[in-house]
Amino acid sequence: MSETLQAQADRSHGLMTLLAKGLLESSAQRTASSLGDRSQYIGMSDIGRALECPRAAVGQKLFGNDHGLELDQHAALALIGKQLRLQRGHWFEAGIAQVFRQQRLPVIEQLEIVTSYYGVPIKAHLDFVFASSVGKPTVRILELKSCEKIPKTLYSSYETQVYGQVGLLRALWDQPAFGVHGEAGRQGSDGLTFPQLCLEKFGIEMPAHPSAVDIEAWVLCLSMSDAKAFGPYLPDDTMLNLCLKTAEDLWHNVDELKKNDAGLDHLPTAQGFHPLCSWCEFNADCPKFYGLDQPQWIDTLAQLNELKTMQGVLEVEISEIEEGLKNAYALSDVGGSWINAGSHRFRVSAQNGRRTLSKEQLRLELSVILGEYDADALIARCESEGKPFDRLMINKINRKKEG
Repeated sequence: MSETLQAQADRSHGLMTLLAKGLLESSAQRTASSLGDRSQYIGMSDIGRALECPRAAVGQKLFGNDHGLELDQHAALALIGKQLRLQRGHWFEAGIAQVFRQQRLPVIEQLEIVTSYYGVPIKAHLDFVFASSVGKPTVRILELKSCEKIPKTLYSSYETQVYGQVGLLRALWDQPAFGVHGEAGRQGSDGLTFPQLCLEKFGIEMPAHPSAVDIEAWVLCLSMSDAKAFGPYLPDDTMLNLCLKTAEDLWHNVDELKKNDAGLDHLPTAQGFHPLCSWCEFNADCPKFYGLDQPQWIDTLAQLNELKTMQGVLEVEISEIEEGLKNAYALSDVGGSWINAGSHRFRVSAQNGRRTLSKEQLRLELSVILGEYDADALIARCESEGKPFDRLMINKINRKKEG
């Protein structure tokens, strides 16, 4: 590589490293101001992660996120991608909050619920809480989640988090467990019951007991081009007890490692394929991925990863060009004729949509005719399983800096 190209590459790497560090610092500052020192309590997202992977949850409580990762060029780019995904949620939240403010809705932003369970400090932070005393008093919790693609069904960790939120709100309704952090131009609150908080914030009188209130929680998943609401999630004692017990186990595991300076490897890990394993900061020595060192495959795996990245970029570009041509054809008013362009031609024609069969709808229809048992038996007899196939799985190793 020439000196000029090398200098350009070095400057580019420097810019990416600066951006990566800036995103980390911004995230840390925002977390400290809104969530406080997360090492001093168990949050709802900690509980959700602990149910998926206790080892990763304990590591996160002990060591935090990303700090200490080697920031070579590839690591910096990967970290930027991860931080943009993580912080996009905060940016969405700020935008959605502005929408609610403009509509003058009675909404509490970042409601904090503080409690303890057998000596374990627990805090829940609720993105938005709506309260109304018109007709039957109602409370709605809205948790925002930023997603690359909107999931068909909600992730179990998200559901666990929102079950914990709605369960704590009902369980601690009349206890001084609620507060809102003060922000610029707005007064904070602390150590109030939920009815006291509603009275202070909105002048709304809520019932003294939650049994007289319609309480629901919802999760709003947002991507850059789509949105979907999941819910409602109702207060459930079984789910709340699961959250509290998980918080207790996580706290004790963290405390044990602090006292005994033990490693993470005795803790359970996520089972089977899990999409977040590649992003986990503690996957370098995770026993789930125990294997043999064969450095001869380094270049091949790097090449494959680069090709897959290029494939993703090409798919986006292809989609954009196709949409452009479809729009151009629609504006050309050629009456279904072909458009010739040099050695190629194109036209747009309507196609029938793909026909699909809803298994759940079919089951409901058959249940009416045959009964549930016979309907399930008939569907089972008509089901078939495809042949086994080999799947190549590649996982990024997130190594920490030495020393």
